[in-house]
Amino acid sequence: MAGAGLSRSDALKAERRREQGLLLLFALCVLTFVASIPLPRADGHLIGSDGAFYYAYLPSLLLDGDLDFRNQYERSLPPDHPARSRISPTGIVPNPYPMGPALLWSPFFLVAHGLTQALRAGGTSLPADGYGPLYEGVTLLASMLYGFMALWMLYRLAARWFDPSAAWAAVVLLWFAGNAVYYMVAEPSMAHMTAMFAAALFFRCWLIARARDRGGDWLGLGAAGGLMLLVRPADAIFLIGPFVDRLLGRPLREALRGLPARALAFAGAAILVFLPQALAWGWMYGDLRQSSYLYGATEPLFRWTSPRMLEVLFSSWHGLFTWHPIYAFAVLGLAWAARRDRPLALALAAGFLAQVYLIGAWRDWTQGDAFGGRMFLSAMPAFVFGLSALLEALRRRGWLRPALAIGLLLILWNGLFMVQYRFGFIPMSASLTFRQLVIEKFLLPLELLRRLR
Repeated sequence: MAGAGLSRSDALKAERRREQGLLLLFALCVLTFVASIPLPRADGHLIGSDGAFYYAYLPSLLLDGDLDFRNQYERSLPPDHPARSRISPTGIVPNPYPMGPALLWSPFFLVAHGLTQALRAGGTSLPADGYGPLYEGVTLLASMLYGFMALWMLYRLAARWFDPSAAWAAVVLLWFAGNAVYYMVAEPSMAHMTAMFAAALFFRCWLIARARDRGGDWLGLGAAGGLMLLVRPADAIFLIGPFVDRLLGRPLREALRGLPARALAFAGAAILVFLPQALAWGWMYGDLRQSSYLYGATEPLFRWTSPRMLEVLFSSWHGLFTWHPIYAFAVLGLAWAARRDRPLALALAAGFLAQVYLIGAWRDWTQGDAFGGRMFLSAMPAFVFGLSALLEALRRRGWLRPALAIGLLLILWNGLFMVQYRFGFIPMSASLTFRQLVIEKFLLPLELLRRLR
């Protein structure tokens, strides 16, 4: 456990070094992102792909004061993009993506707007419509910060259960051997960093509610769950976790005592926080219940009776374990985590399996253009908990150094994978051959040198 064999002073020094290490790694990510800003981009914007839709809420709501995205799409989407010509029943151009990321980014966007106004007043020519490097750069740095806050939060939580050095190593390996580093540095305009933050905050509130079991704690847990839905509605699947944990962790009669009132407080807070999204749907589609994901769908979005669960995990087309084996070790580690806290580990495992089922049932189970299983970043609490337990168990058996050596190889594998993916050596949305997946990684330095020449 934490601090075993160390004096309090030595334990505090070790903790300070670990925290400084995390800050240095984040600074490295920020420097890499900033250095990439001058690079040419296909659409001329820092924000692209799905991020254009998440970001569009900011200038539309905060500067235009409406939810008609016509002018935002004219600014940020190609002329032939179908979203530019889609008209809702209320006569406006709607946004099919949730507003949660924009709400989390909004304080930073307003700071960028204030700076822009001040610079313009001083004679500097800058766009004031919510676009441009200052607006977009500050917002994307905020997205990176949310991702880091999630990892920091999960490290601190895991260190309460497991050896802090094992928890620290788990977070670093999941950060750099998984796809979190890609969506933090290369595509921070996607929702995944804010989704990871919302999931980490929900997990923290979950642990508070299970420890103190007060009505106010369940209100806070519900509010965190509502935020999770605002950012990514599909993450509603994790809301059942605290209830599974409660029913498994106590005698049934004790678990049920007071549960209806707590569930009501939980649900009420979640609905209240999610209400802005429902109101936005009502404004755009004339119906508070009309999800943007379902509007206009001509075929079922989910195939509930034939989910592609094995493919989601093992396919060469963005398979979670195939692209990033570190996640397989993390899920395996939940078996060791169950020895420390069986109800919590089982609840986390159930949430992960439910997510595998949900993604597998979705018609686009390959997750579009994706660097691996990008939708699983919301399951980071389960991954950190599981990998921390596994590394602690390996340390007790004297196998930590070989395990960390494998971890470093996985980080190298991931770094080569990022270069392959980002610079077009492999397709972004297709199944990979064995040669692309494995062999070409070893040939990549030679290929890069050839292209430079």
